[in-house]
Amino acid sequence: MSLAPTDAPALYDPATYVKGVPYDYYRWLRDNDPVAHLDHPTYSNGYWVVTRHADVQKVSRDASTFRNAPDPFVDDGIMGGGEGAGTSELMISLDAPEHIKLRKIVNKGFTPRRVAELSDRLRARTDAIIDELADRDGCDLVHDLALWLPLHVIADMVGVPEEDRAQVFDWTEKTFGFDASVTPEERGQATMDMFMYADAMCAERETNPSDDLMSVLLHAEVDGEQLTRFQIEVFFMLLQNAGSETTRNLITTGTLALLEHPDQMAIVANDFDTLPTAIEELLRFTTPVVHFTRTANVDTELGGKKISAGERVLMVYAAANRDERAFENPDSIDVLRNPNDHVAFGAGGPHFCLGANLARLEGRIMFEQILSRFEGLRVDGDPADFPRVHSNLIDGFSELPITWDRILPAR
Repeated sequence: MSLAPTDAPALYDPATYVKGVPYDYYRWLRDNDPVAHLDHPTYSNGYWVVTRHADVQKVSRDASTFRNAPDPFVDDGIMGGGEGAGTSELMISLDAPEHIKLRKIVNKGFTPRRVAELSDRLRARTDAIIDELADRDGCDLVHDLALWLPLHVIADMVGVPEEDRAQVFDWTEKTFGFDASVTPEERGQATMDMFMYADAMCAERETNPSDDLMSVLLHAEVDGEQLTRFQIEVFFMLLQNAGSETTRNLITTGTLALLEHPDQMAIVANDFDTLPTAIEELLRFTTPVVHFTRTANVDTELGGKKISAGERVLMVYAAANRDERAFENPDSIDVLRNPNDHVAFGAGGPHFCLGANLARLEGRIMFEQILSRFEGLRVDGDPADFPRVHSNLIDGFSELPITWDRILPAR
């Protein structure tokens, strides 16, 4: 085994990702220490970092050995709880049997039929967003384009009225936007305001149900049990985050990846039937959610290393998706790659991403419209200089300027 790099980055520190995820270090770990025990400032016994595709899958799928509770986030070493502070009630932080019961009920709002019915609305919403840019020749891909579709989709699903959306979006950005300029007090107030808004929505839907997701969740039953209002309110807040951040960064970094690989972009632009396969490759290549943790429920062993009960195990999806043992030429984009067993939505098991099909649908429609309506689309500057989100969880840009020659009318 070669010596660890003397400048090895701290994978829990948001500052590590200021220039993007550390793929070179991931490669070193996969080759030399694939189940690595590393120090952490707030975990007394340190934590384990798993970087090979097969090992990430093994941890993710063994829900009896590796649990989500108390939460699946790695402490950033500063906030005394990091991204996961105060999140123990989220569905993503629960294990069986509570998680299974909640997921069965929530699934009633994410049936293939309900997702498919969104297609026309998504396309109209995407065209409207692009139409707003028709008299311009440049914009910020993040805030002028990629940000709005997933926010509106979630608002459409849960039934947030148009007149309330600016306020709800503002709360979402303050609570989940990973903006380093937002103070803890501002984030806490936005969290409370959003929770109270969700509470008011629940109260209104209890007496005046409609066909939106909030109404479905309030009245759905599994084995005679319903969700409590508190559980629905917490899920509303999770949905605002998970439903917007991942898709936004897929659209942003995926568009950049295509622009930086014009041969691959041409394949998709000339045949939109390749988009489903291309989106899977963009998910693998960009991996919007960098990692999640599990906590060992019992003493166990992985990759020849003994892991003690209570120790954190970091599953690095971004490393697993570049593992040479699982993918040929993993550092290159191949929009026709098939099969593609990426772990961008999780690596299997009970916590596989609930909104995966919705994210795929949003991505397909947005990429189709971007590739068909923007002529001469290009990046305005060096991506290495563009600021990224302040997070150890999400990989994405906080700004990404683009320019174009002309926007074509919607078809």
